[in-house]
Amino acid sequence: MQEFSLEKISESIHYGKTKRYFEEVLSSYHNKNYRSSVVMLWSVAVCDIVYKLQSLIDLYDDTSAKEILRDLTAIQQADSKSAAWEVKLIDDVFGKTNLLDSSEYENLRYLQKQRHLSAHPVLNADRELHSPNKETVRSLLRNTLEDLLIKPPFYTQHILKEILSDLEESASVLNNRAKVKKYVESRYFSRTTVPVELNLIRSFWKFVFKLENEDCEKNRKINLHLLEVLAARNSRELVSLISGDKDYFSNISAVGMPILFLVFFLSKYPDLYEHLNEDAVLKIKHCIINDDMGKTIGWFEKESLEKHAEDILTWIVSDEHPHFSSEQFDLLLGMSDSEEWQNKFCELVSSYYGASLSYDQADSRFQLTIPPYIELFNKKSLIYLAQKIERNGQCHDRNRARRDYVIIKKRIDEVFGNEFDYSEYTWFSRKLDLGD
Repeated sequence: MQEFSLEKISESIHYGKTKRYFEEVLSSYHNKNYRSSVVMLWSVAVCDIVYKLQSLIDLYDDTSAKEILRDLTAIQQADSKSAAWEVKLIDDVFGKTNLLDSSEYENLRYLQKQRHLSAHPVLNADRELHSPNKETVRSLLRNTLEDLLIKPPFYTQHILKEILSDLEESASVLNNRAKVKKYVESRYFSRTTVPVELNLIRSFWKFVFKLENEDCEKNRKINLHLLEVLAARNSRELVSLISGDKDYFSNISAVGMPILFLVFFLSKYPDLYEHLNEDAVLKIKHCIINDDMGKTIGWFEKESLEKHAEDILTWIVSDEHPHFSSEQFDLLLGMSDSEEWQNKFCELVSSYYGASLSYDQADSRFQLTIPPYIELFNKKSLIYLAQKIERNGQCHDRNRARRDYVIIKKRIDEVFGNEFDYSEYTWFSRKLDLGD
């Protein structure tokens, strides 16, 4: 097994100044000057924390970082010879930011104690200066590197205002999920910790699913995209987060886009549904029953996704004759990436087209359901589509059918080769020029 290399990992130190200072620490260590190495290591750690706090201020105007450095400066001005600010710095960074977790904080406090013993004339029973051994110093070096020096500055809990303002200003550019994900992970979430992200989930849950003021309405979609990014990054913690504060997360809007967006979100994270309070469940059920989009995506209310597909199919061919949008079909398709669901989806779009009540409706429904998804059709689903077309004259007798069905013919040839029996489907031989 390859030995851990202090030199190698030190190449990943975040700040150039810190890296140069750490070279002096390593030099003392390799020359067996262990007391000097520990004393200098503490100084490097303190400086690195100050650099990180200043970065948070310069880049993101971080409130907690400002407060810590302001207090630090006041202590130094009051007594320039005192080193009390060093320990307070570590304590405040641990208590007010997310630069350090509990174990990292304890490691730094232990380093500070070793530095005190090494820097002062602390004599043992034999009247000898304290001298840490090689193993202790190596451990201190490794812990300080991994816990602090190689890490970028992490955001504190006060980044919410910055993110909200940034997203609003960038909304015209960040106009889809992929762009939002790429942007926020690069700009923000490469520098956040799990506690910060869970706290952001709480805030954005309220902005997206509860509040209905002008700002929330304007930014609801992009805020939802950010919430999706946070949820994906913290999927393991979501259930415990929701169940641990049911009242907060169940405080949702009863109508409009907030509740519809929540139904969409739960379609992605169905395990959360059972952890909401009954009053929230009633609002969600009402949306699923009374809103067409809610009915389309609210599968988590059913015992399975397959049962949901059966219910959607029944709805499509019912006397209610629902009107679907391209967004509804895209959301249906996105509910699962399994081959089984893909086959179910092809049946749903085929049935929707096959339920057309007029030539004009068949024209528009064909364009909505077949060309965008034709590459998903396999042998079974192509036969299903052909049967739906054969049984509805509004589909196969319309003027545009001959031109439209070239798309189907091409897919049939790709999947079946020469094995498809066109004689069973008279609309093909009568209406479609197979030479096209």
